[in-house]
Amino acid sequence: MQIRLEKFDHYQGRHRYCVLSLYQTLFGDWCVERIAGPLGAPGGQQKRLYLGSYAEALSTVESHRDRQVKRGFVPIPVQLGLL
Repeated sequence: MQIRLEKFDHYQGRHRYCVLSLYQTLFGDWCVERIAGPLGAPGGQQKRLYLGSYAEALSTVESHRDRQVKRGFVPIPVQLGLL
C-alpha cells in the first residue's frame, strides 16, 4: 500500500510531499516507510519502522496519514506504474 500526500503553501512558497508505504519484508515483518521533503528541491528524510503484525502496521500508517492531513496535506492518487 502506498499513500502520497502533498501540501502547497502559496503564501510562503513552500511545496512539500510525504509518501507513506506499507509492505512485508522477506522475514515476514511489516515495514512502514515514510519519505518526506520539499518538492523539486534536494533534501528530505526517509524513516522506516518495522512491526510484527499487519494490524499494528496499518494503524501506524493511518495515524501518520491523519497527522499529516491535520497539518494541511492532501492525499494524491498514485499510479504505481508511473513512478
